[in-house]
Amino acid sequence: MTWPASPAWLLELEATFGQMLRTPLSRSTLTLRAETNAYPEALLAQAKPSRGVDPAERLAVYNRQYWFRLFTLLQGAFPLTAQLVGFWRFNELASDFLVARPPRSWDIDRVGDGFADFLSTALPEADLELAPPRSSLPRAALLEAVRIDTAYRDVFGAPAVTPFTPALDDAARLLSGTLRLSPAVALLTESWPLCELRRRVVGHALDESLRLGSRLEAPRSWLLGRDGLKLGLAALEPREAQLIELLTRHTVGTALTHLEADCSEAERQRLPEQVQTWLARSVRLGIWVGLEVES
Repeated sequence: MTWPASPAWLLELEATFGQMLRTPLSRSTLTLRAETNAYPEALLAQAKPSRGVDPAERLAVYNRQYWFRLFTLLQGAFPLTAQLVGFWRFNELASDFLVARPPRSWDIDRVGDGFADFLSTALPEADLELAPPRSSLPRAALLEAVRIDTAYRDVFGAPAVTPFTPALDDAARLLSGTLRLSPAVALLTESWPLCELRRRVVGHALDESLRLGSRLEAPRSWLLGRDGLKLGLAALEPREAQLIELLTRHTVGTALTHLEADCSEAERQRLPEQVQTWLARSVRLGIWVGLEVES
């Protein structure tokens, strides 16, 4: 079945109305205000006044609702990022993103797709200045926070999968095979205590006293996984995290070779036992969904 083509006047009306909706809200008065003078003249000419409200102000209602809905959605999708920078500054970053990449999908939950990549290219190479009582925020910390928020979105929205459980006949081909990572897990690495901060802010009101905290002495790794509708974090040892990352790119045998090459002589003495423990744990946690072996 095919639908008849829409009349030209309707297509033009939809285009100008969409242009009006996407008109960014002004921040010049430290409030979010509709810029009615930027609305398309053709649309203003067609809008009718009502009860003393001029056409521009009637259209402004839809303009504000559009932006407030998207701001609220993105604040919920990126809670750690939003609370670290404060909602006012977060809305500015979100506005820049939505102007550059307007929503295209029918699924409103897809609005945040590409937000982390956008910030990584759009932000200047300097610390982010924030409004009081917050101080500046390192650019690297902001990008780390938004990628952690993105991982939570991706893992929660991933399709249901069946975890890989090795069979007896898999042992002989394990070293030459490549393990496939489940879409319902993510490997997170942080240089600030961001995962703990995210636990603190999710489900709670805005905390004006929220601070980034000191940079960690060494990066810390976590495995983010999903069990039904519940997300959970498991702490990973540094070499364990390195092994999982290598296994996502190489065959098991090649990954073990690279891991061993990076270890000191003292580490190599314990490595076989540790690798066995880590691999067994990864299967128990449901990290993998299959083993691929080239024929």
